[in-house]
Amino acid sequence: MKAEDRPIGHWLRELDRRIEDAFTSTLDARGLTRRHWQVLNGLGPDDPFWGPGERSHPEVVADLTARGWTTPDGALTAGGERARAEIAVDVATVRRRAAEGIPDEDYLTTVRTLAHMAGNLSGG
Repeated sequence: MKAEDRPIGHWLRELDRRIEDAFTSTLDARGLTRRHWQVLNGLGPDDPFWGPGERSHPEVVADLTARGWTTPDGALTAGGERARAEIAVDVATVRRRAAEGIPDEDYLTTVRTLAHMAGNLSGG
């Protein structure tokens, strides 16, 4: 079966799985999860990434606080800023790998298309 014969849902699920796997493999070496990275980048508990079965936002913040990277309210410490900068290099590598060989305009078209499709199906 050719790639274009599969529905978009297949490719969205497959890409999501591979993105999660790539981030897991990258962050595991530091004893972190993707949610740790997201909190270090200011993601709050109301973001749609937090879903059933996930460690709660307070649990992730508590772990980062125990590492000395955040205060109990989630603000980054100087150590957290350094850790975030180091981890950002790894995350950028994963993102570059995912988009390798895709022209910028194609990437932007894909993102706009997916956002439009999501909007079409929201609240409906």
